[in-house]
Amino acid sequence: MRAYIETLNATNGRNNQHTQTKKILQYLLQEGEKTIPEIKDFSGLSLPTATKLINELIEQGILVESGKRESSGGRPPSLFCLDSSLGYIVGVELLINSFRFSIVNLNHELIYEYETDNFDINNRDEAFNFVARTVPDLISKKGIPDAKILGVGIGITGRVDGKKGISYSFLNFDTPLAKLLSERWGYPVYIDNDTRLMTLGEQNFGFAREKSNIIYVNLSRGLGIGFISNGHLHSGESGFAGEFGHIHFEDNDKLCVCGKKGCLETVVSGYALERQFQDLDQANAAKKLKYREIIQLVHTSDQTARGLLIEMGERLGQALSMLVQTLNPGLIILGGRFTDVAELMKYPVIKGLSLFGLPQLVGDCEIKTSTLGDKTTMLGAYTLVMENVFQ
Repeated sequence: MRAYIETLNATNGRNNQHTQTKKILQYLLQEGEKTIPEIKDFSGLSLPTATKLINELIEQGILVESGKRESSGGRPPSLFCLDSSLGYIVGVELLINSFRFSIVNLNHELIYEYETDNFDINNRDEAFNFVARTVPDLISKKGIPDAKILGVGIGITGRVDGKKGISYSFLNFDTPLAKLLSERWGYPVYIDNDTRLMTLGEQNFGFAREKSNIIYVNLSRGLGIGFISNGHLHSGESGFAGEFGHIHFEDNDKLCVCGKKGCLETVVSGYALERQFQDLDQANAAKKLKYREIIQLVHTSDQTARGLLIEMGERLGQALSMLVQTLNPGLIILGGRFTDVAELMKYPVIKGLSLFGLPQLVGDCEIKTSTLGDKTTMLGAYTLVMENVFQ
């Protein structure tokens, strides 16, 4: 499949049929199975031309008939999709102490996933060698040939310039990280900030679909946001947009991971939750529970954890009120590793917004909890690869 796409790209718009075929493939890669009339309407082709191109793709073994669309009357139309075994997309998420890996087929189905917390991104050389070795090992473990890997999409915490393929905060080398890994593995590699990757996932597969102005909140160990403005993901001049956790929010002596004091992340984040819980719960203080362990305590009706998350939600709402009044979004999506307790935090977030935001702007902004869960990054990686493999 990768070789076939490269052949289509090689004409660079000079072959009209190749351009039309690329449009059909992009549509099916994004939307999954569709009928010929649906493909015709999307591509703007005539019915005979669309039918001809689809039949050619079937003859080449790229498309398959996947069933029938339910119909209230008449003959049910056939559904067509890509042969899911022709290609795979790899998603990787690199956080401070977490490595996540997934393989997805061309119909968005999860084939394999792996996660470990035995990872330290601060140890540059060791972390790079781990990633460089582990990704091809896991692909090989599933018996997938390198030629079937359309690309690898990597989401990395910190400041990332996706266009240049450079990670500045972590795994920074003289050669761009994306280029280093691509040369090492032999297949295309694309990188971006983890939050922007998650925002891409929401834009293409979640609540942000067909929405124009959205803020995605990645509340995990740290705090970041993704912007969609007028339907386009906003990366900023240097690709660093969304470092919301590092705005000055409170005059305190708490040192942030960025080296400054008073950042929002010292009040609203997994780091902050760990500190606050340790200060309040002396019985568990010696255990130094991680934020994900504290989140799980909510499900056991732990009142200390519950109270902290409610307070944190209200402070997050207060901070978001500045963005609502600056950007006037129509939707805020609460996501990240706090998704399990996002419904608990949702109404405190709304309370904080209401207390500190202008009523009309707050009233025009809907608040939703992401339903994509752990798949958000994976689907963002899928989108990132798809946007780049078609020139």
